[in-house]
Amino acid sequence: MSVKVITRKINARQITIKMVDGSLIQGKINIYHGEEVVQRVSDIFTKVSDPFVVLFDVIAEGNHGGVLIINKSNISWVSPEDEPVRQEPQEDEEDEKPAESKGSWMERMRSTKV
Repeated sequence: MSVKVITRKINARQITIKMVDGSLIQGKINIYHGEEVVQRVSDIFTKVSDPFVVLFDVIAEGNHGGVLIINKSNISWVSPEDEPVRQEPQEDEEDEKPAESKGSWMERMRSTKV
């Protein structure tokens, strides 16, 4: 039996993800990976073999906070912010909200009249 050590190191980057259903998600992604060389957000999607990404401090469809685990195959594009996320926000900064989503694909299908 092998034991995998889980690290608590965080090197977070703020990103925006557009899902294949049109949903927009903003959150932070940890680019620290002890097993593989990861220096940029794009490395998570090209060098890390795990089919899922974990986002935290998520803003999606009007909900704030929380964690999402997303299958990479459901992502249309990812837009990273230019600078690393500061762990302690300054007092004069305001929270930015992502553009409002048109809802998930399933919600749009339910509201469409046949």
